[in-house]
Amino acid sequence: MVALHVDRRITVLAENMKIPPEFELEALLKKGSDFPPPKRPRTRKCDLYSGPNHFRHVDDHVQKVTAVNHRSFRGLLWHLLFCDKNIKSDLEKVRAIYRWTAATGGVKQCFENNPSANTAEEYVTKFQLGRVSHAQILQLLCIYAGLHCKIVTGYAKGKSFRPGDVCSDKKFNHCWNAVYFESNWFLLDAKWGAINGNNNTSECSEFYFLTDPEQLQFSHWADEPRWQLVDRPIAVNEFENYPFVKPHFFSVGLNFISNVKCVIETKRGQVKWDIGVTHPAKFSYRLVCSNTGSDKINGVLLKNFIFHEVQNGRATFTLRSPAPGEYFLKIFAKSLHERNGHTGYTRMLEVLEYKVLIHKACIEDDPLPSCWDTTWGPGQRTDKFCLFPLQNRGLITTEERTVDIEINKTRPVNILCRLCRNGWKDSKLQECIEIEDNDTKSFLTVTLPYAGEYGLEIYGCLPNRKESGFHHVCQYLINCSWRGENVTNEDLEKYLETAEIEDTVFESKEPKTRKTNSSENFQLPVINMDESSLPEPSPRAPDWFQSSPSIGWTLELDDHVKSVCEKTYRRFDTLLWDLVFSKNIQKDVIKARILFQWLATMKPQNLTFDSVDIGSPEETLRGLQTQRTTYAMAYNTLCKYSGLVSKIIFGVAKGMDYKPGNTFTPGSNHHTWNAVLLNGVWELVDTRFARRPILTGATGGSNMQYEMDDHFFMTNPQKFIYTHFPDESKWQMLDPLVSMETFCNMPVMTPHFFALGMDLLSHKLAYVHSSGKAIIELRYPKSKRLHLTFSVLGDNGAEEIDGVKLVRYAMLEANNGKVTFRLRLPLKGKYAFIVYAKEDNPNKTDNMFAQVCEYQIEQDDVLVPKPCPYPPCAYQSWGPGIAFYQFNMFTETVSAHIKTQNGMAKFQIDTPKPMQFRTRLVQYHETSDFEGYVTHKIQGLATMFTITAPSKGEFGLEIYAKDPDTESKKMRHVAQYLILCEEDIQTVQLPKLPSGFLGLQPMLVKFGVSTITHSDPVIHTDSNFLEIRFGTSQNMRFTTSLFETETKTEYSEYVFIQSETNVITLLVCLPKTGFFTFCVHGNLLTDNSQQIPGLFNYLIHCKEKKVDAIPYPKQYGFWKEGCSMIEPLAIKPILETKVVPFKVRIPRATTVAVVVNNDWTPLNHTEGGLWEGEIHIEPAVQGGTKTVLVASFGDDQSKYATLLEYNL
Repeated sequence: MVALHVDRRITVLAENMKIPPEFELEALLKKGSDFPPPKRPRTRKCDLYSGPNHFRHVDDHVQKVTAVNHRSFRGLLWHLLFCDKNIKSDLEKVRAIYRWTAATGGVKQCFENNPSANTAEEYVTKFQLGRVSHAQILQLLCIYAGLHCKIVTGYAKGKSFRPGDVCSDKKFNHCWNAVYFESNWFLLDAKWGAINGNNNTSECSEFYFLTDPEQLQFSHWADEPRWQLVDRPIAVNEFENYPFVKPHFFSVGLNFISNVKCVIETKRGQVKWDIGVTHPAKFSYRLVCSNTGSDKINGVLLKNFIFHEVQNGRATFTLRSPAPGEYFLKIFAKSLHERNGHTGYTRMLEVLEYKVLIHKACIEDDPLPSCWDTTWGPGQRTDKFCLFPLQNRGLITTEERTVDIEINKTRPVNILCRLCRNGWKDSKLQECIEIEDNDTKSFLTVTLPYAGEYGLEIYGCLPNRKESGFHHVCQYLINCSWRGENVTNEDLEKYLETAEIEDTVFESKEPKTRKTNSSENFQLPVINMDESSLPEPSPRAPDWFQSSPSIGWTLELDDHVKSVCEKTYRRFDTLLWDLVFSKNIQKDVIKARILFQWLATMKPQNLTFDSVDIGSPEETLRGLQTQRTTYAMAYNTLCKYSGLVSKIIFGVAKGMDYKPGNTFTPGSNHHTWNAVLLNGVWELVDTRFARRPILTGATGGSNMQYEMDDHFFMTNPQKFIYTHFPDESKWQMLDPLVSMETFCNMPVMTPHFFALGMDLLSHKLAYVHSSGKAIIELRYPKSKRLHLTFSVLGDNGAEEIDGVKLVRYAMLEANNGKVTFRLRLPLKGKYAFIVYAKEDNPNKTDNMFAQVCEYQIEQDDVLVPKPCPYPPCAYQSWGPGIAFYQFNMFTETVSAHIKTQNGMAKFQIDTPKPMQFRTRLVQYHETSDFEGYVTHKIQGLATMFTITAPSKGEFGLEIYAKDPDTESKKMRHVAQYLILCEEDIQTVQLPKLPSGFLGLQPMLVKFGVSTITHSDPVIHTDSNFLEIRFGTSQNMRFTTSLFETETKTEYSEYVFIQSETNVITLLVCLPKTGFFTFCVHGNLLTDNSQQIPGLFNYLIHCKEKKVDAIPYPKQYGFWKEGCSMIEPLAIKPILETKVVPFKVRIPRATTVAVVVNNDWTPLNHTEGGLWEGEIHIEPAVQGGTKTVLVASFGDDQSKYATLLEYNL
């Protein structure tokens, strides 16, 4: 059915690309024009276009053309170059030809029927069969595109080339193209552009499109010198001697400063060379023997003979001489340049390869000290931690015994150091380091024991992120020539690594009892198991969410185990007495838990037993230091001498490096764990997996600590099987049993997954097959509130495609104990899908996201049309969020998907108290917000949200809320919905306004003001007259402003404010149609600060003007303190004398009068509290007639305040 659907889609596509009858091939040929002579292009590639996204429409078009079978070469040419009106320029035509040639060679049949002989169709068919080169077919298409094109022949350094090879071998013969447009010749190689895949724009394929000649000459040599298109053509022997440069060399921004040869030769001693670095970059390298391919010599890594540092735009490499011979040195790099808004963690890719010839080794050339990194000196990690060492170079040479290093800090960072030297004890060298640390500086003092080379590693840890441990930030190579006269051989022997020699060897006997010095009556028990009497392991009842049984563990026992971990023991019986028997523990399960915690968190170096007998428990525990003993063996021994029955289980386990679908080869991932018999039931225990190392401490060297993962103690077999597969199937303790194939295909699930009580719902295996859309569901306990996030990585580890993050093509929705992930990835291929989670616990300081599971997604097809990313909302999680429930909100709209009806969607959120809300509507295709398309109306404790879709498509709605009673100004994200409009609608395009501008403002709720008539901030009206009313709970003073939205012209004189008890009425008479911005401000009458904060902002769309708009009188401050006008609201200009009745309410006034051009007329005060009178207004002879309403509010009748002013 899928194939049938694809064929039908291709047929429809072909029918839509009809060829006009006037389209003839002969007319396309460029006749009579001279062939331009080759010369160096004046335009560089970067001047033509900025990146692959410039050609997105061209590449998409070519991909469609490639999927179609054409009837003729004429049809192919029309479809490829002429049917798409967006492909106009010569540059776009060359791009289309290059992409089609790179994508089509050797892939599929292009034409519907078998071509005739000696035709262009036959020529193209031979190309697809590999009988015609990419350069030949590209030239053919360019000719019919009206472009001059040349096939360039010569040599090229391909995959089989090694530095030092001679290019005269036929296998290096190659041909590529030069194409002429925009008055320049440009080079391109469609054959090599197809190396990294046929349909994907890759870094390699992009490099060989219009490559600058100065870059291409490192890999391509034209036998006609003028077609090298450079000012100084090179000979073939010079080409052979060039370094073997890879395309990534130029992508990272590297260039050559010295040693521009492919062979590095040293007859004796060291050789040094530099590479120019234009952007921040990280380097790595690998040195291997040419004959064996091994990267070691006499057990030492060859890369330890290379000193490398990056300083002042130079990457310096210094090669010491290992054994004489031939080697290959590969250099890798990745860019640290800012990439899409963050530091790019791109992959290390090969940039350069040299051949190294060492004729004679130098005795002084020892390998460098074995440190963590390959780059010496400060770099990107020191900048990341805001550390600025005064010592900028990676090499410190000193004749003194003491080395001082000062580090400036712009933020508090804890410092930890490690000193190392080949063949010397790290633990002893740590005594040579002193650290003085504060918030702004760190002072390191290293006192060296003797002359030689040392490696000093510096680690950093942010105080507020101690749970993440210390991270390597930089390292120094210290070359010391100080030789103390008083240093003896005995002094130096303390530092040298020597084999551990047992002082005494005892006879191999297993004692039945052993007495301890801690208690005369205590005898160390030894369990001799009778295998036949032990119960067989049996399957458990399937109950995934069954929590671990309560064993009676207390904080006192926890502190007891921690105290024993810190002690050093010289006898095994003393250790076991302190650990178990001194507490008089009776319950076996408590004993097992004590042994588990101690073994998972103890330091092996604390086991300094005086004597070690062969076969004794001391030998087993001491073997942990040399890794001769497994932790399963150690736990089995502890159980044996604590009176517990235990068995060692053999099998395979999924470690930290395991990826979904990996298979286990013989000998790989072998592991052991334990089954301990408690209360007649076998329980599974793995102390090795439970042991989690962490670096702590800020002074005097590394202080390795261990924390314990409780998941691996008495683990439910149904959960244990996801990470452990026993050789004996009975130890699965499952019914039915799980096969090895199923075990390998299970998702990778971490202990954090089980600690949160999560479960798999939709996909029980790691592989998720997608035909364009995939849905993955997980389950978690409804009683828990989880924060979840995820990442999506391509098969090559890439986080994005065409500049868009892959996570944007997925969304998650968590509600009512169920997590749903929806993915619609844009390209076919394999993807890693990783889920992270943490529990909502603000009281937990180390509450970090941790990985819970991982899937492998295999996408076999892509949705049509090609899917767009989901709207760019603030969070990956959709639907109600954690803050939604923390505010005790409620909604019946629990699904994150909301479909519109007639272009609109509505839903309600209930709150326990009045809240302030703000919304934001976004879409992938639109960079700005859709302000005004979302309104909310508050009625009591219910808030109704109304969304008007701007157009057909997907929109992301973010809802933010704030408790007005708190002092915080921050709005919290409470919910996020996907608004889906599948209807063809026509919506009035609203003007662009700042996000959060419309609607109620924070002070509205604080002052107790409410909307009575217009709660929606967007008003569409068929009349130009509005009456907007607000309710007040306190005496308020209101003011307003009215602007035409587009022109910003002010029309505030068309607004009149009426004040009554607990009600403010705003009369708005718009002077014309269009959009107006109406802002309402207000403050308490008791507030004398002169500040009038915003209360509510409207966008008014006036569709029709029905009444004449006459400016209202100008309103002064006293008018806004509770006054209201009965009549006249406005006075039209008059041509003759007119009597105008006045009727007005002015609280607290003692005298009221109307002044017309200095003619005073007092108003009478009626029993109803109104001031009334008739005013004679005469037409003005010159200018306007000024009519003013004034009032006196005290006993002093000589003082009047102006309330209103009419201008006629």
